[in-house]
Amino acid sequence: MNTPRHTELRVVPAPTEADSASTTLRIDAERPVPPPPLSVEDTQAQKAAATERELDRLHQAAMAEQLALGQHMNWLIASQAIFIHAFLMVFVVGGLGVVPLNHWLMGSLALLGILCALALHGNLDRSGQTLALLVLQRRAVETELAALSGRAPSLPKGASRVSSWAGPMFVVAWLVLLACSAAIRL
Repeated sequence: MNTPRHTELRVVPAPTEADSASTTLRIDAERPVPPPPLSVEDTQAQKAAATERELDRLHQAAMAEQLALGQHMNWLIASQAIFIHAFLMVFVVGGLGVVPLNHWLMGSLALLGILCALALHGNLDRSGQTLALLVLQRRAVETELAALSGRAPSLPKGASRVSSWAGPMFVVAWLVLLACSAAIRL
């Protein structure tokens, strides 16, 4: 049963008019009976309740997206720290003459660091865009709720801009590390 139906009870005369002492009770369930019209206050209360539910849904979605954005940022920073540490270890050990062909190893570590930074930057960018859209939707719903209820809106802050430059910053750091290590070796 997908939609609830209001059954209407009607008293219908008997099929033959000769028997007027009996009546038939028939349930007409083919057409739903509309509910009585709501008052203006009830309509406003229903709109405000629906807007509150939408605001709660958008708030929960924005919080989940903020957590995902923070997790992607943590992965980016942790991966870059591991790759930079490995690069510097190879650089220091290569200076001792222990590892032959250390420039190839350092170049491959830098390339892996750049690829990892770009891949994680794509995830950060996608999460940041989704969060920005959710914040815009939440602002619109908050102003609508403020108009309905008369309370002052508590507009959310904008999304952080750190996620937009974190990946390219690590790529530049890798290129600077490669250039410095090559300049020191020469």
